[in-house]
Amino acid sequence: MNLTDRLKIKWAKKFGKTKYGDTWKEIDVEWYKKIHDSNHILHDDFKKFLKSKKDIKTILEVGCGSGIYPINNKELFKNLEYTGTDFSKSVINYCKKNSNFQFFEGDFIKMELSKKYDCVFSHAVVDHVYDIDVFITNLVKATKKYAYINSYRGYFPDLENHNMQWDGHEGCYFNEISIKKIDKLLRSLNLKEEEFKIRSQKSGQDEKNLNIQTVIEIDLTV
Repeated sequence: MNLTDRLKIKWAKKFGKTKYGDTWKEIDVEWYKKIHDSNHILHDDFKKFLKSKKDIKTILEVGCGSGIYPINNKELFKNLEYTGTDFSKSVINYCKKNSNFQFFEGDFIKMELSKKYDCVFSHAVVDHVYDIDVFITNLVKATKKYAYINSYRGYFPDLENHNMQWDGHEGCYFNEISIKKIDKLLRSLNLKEEEFKIRSQKSGQDEKNLNIQTVIEIDLTV
């Protein structure tokens, strides 16, 4: 955690608390676009992953935000059934107004989806959830064939347990994901060694501590 993060937490403890998820209630389309563009290498990697799979018909994005993918990159999902979900009702309403794809609002950790999707992907969401293992478990449960999960806050192969820091100012957690713990989790979900890989990935970010990120790839077709 950097100095800015520490100061935010101290500020929140002194002056009051923010409810989980409050930080996502307001729509800032330019902020979402700026974040996406600053991680251009990572997103190029995901696009290559998606285009390499020729047997995808249904796609679920967990944490679709203001619709950078379904609105700005909608050509990726031509002739595919894309569905986006997000914690924020305001961004879901925005996406519905600006896209013809399907969207629904809710806390993914608490969801029990009746449907599985050929491909599930999630960018920079696991970094801020209140239960990392349940979040990833639900992603796996929703996956019929493939999954691509990105954690933007770094790559931590030596971390024994997840490092979770609550930020009362932002109303979310800032998480460092333990690669060792995720590996054990995926195996406990009956994924075979050849069905997943957890790797580092350059992002394109200017900030040194955010340039190397984590990607979890799942392929249940092997």
